[in-house]
Amino acid sequence: MSLEEKRRLVCPPYRKLSIYQQCRVIELPSSSYYFKPKGESLYNQRVMKAIDRKFLDCPFYGVERMTAYLKMDLRYPR
Repeated sequence: MSLEEKRRLVCPPYRKLSIYQQCRVIELPSSSYYFKPKGESLYNQRVMKAIDRKFLDCPFYGVERMTAYLKMDLRYPR
């Protein structure tokens, strides 16, 4: 069962078992129940798109070449 499916099984209004107890029963860490994923930043999305586009043209590029491409050709910092 996936993490998302387990999250949906937890029913906060059910008073006989606390959320913590419900999580233990379905073997879901309570921190996973409360965790809200943070999306990717706009900058990171742009860099990933640039890498994807270049990789389709040059699938033989390794990390060093791709980094050089991002820095020199596209002028991405870092």
